[in-house]
Amino acid sequence: MKTDKTSQPLWFTFLVLGIWYSFETVDRTFYGLELVIGAALFGLVIDLALHKKRNPSELWDSFVDKRNFFRSQRRTTYMFFFLTIVGLLNSYAFIEEPKFLETEITEKRISRSKSTSHILIISPKNLGTHELKVSKEFWNSHSVGNRLQIEVRENLLGFFVITDYKPTSNQPKRD
Repeated sequence: MKTDKTSQPLWFTFLVLGIWYSFETVDRTFYGLELVIGAALFGLVIDLALHKKRNPSELWDSFVDKRNFFRSQRRTTYMFFFLTIVGLLNSYAFIEEPKFLETEITEKRISRSKSTSHILIISPKNLGTHELKVSKEFWNSHSVGNRLQIEVRENLLGFFVITDYKPTSNQPKRD
């Protein structure tokens, strides 16, 4: 499809920001995966509604696109746009002061894919389960049953975001 000169950089910008904030949202937010999937689906629905051709008999990928700017965007531009907006609101638009909660490490695991991730699984009261990615040193120095103090803030969307974590001071470290 022939696009104008602003569509390509706009799409690429939202692509990079949307993916980056999606990973950040999933890593730091309770129920972050559901939030990312919901934002992506909402963006795709908006995109499908706006991306209609003027003439339904035209092919989707015709080389002449005479539609206005909002309708002539790529089919995934709005999805990445909403992922970026939701990611920004999730990460930086807090409505409450931080709360400090103590939680127990319920499980430890290592995820080996393209890179190795060290994960502690925690379950604070009333917030659900979360996989907290930590450094290798932090992961090695703690065992299942140890307690962590997490700093949690509620954002504008109503989700709880982990902004910091540290071990509680009155527990033995693992050798």
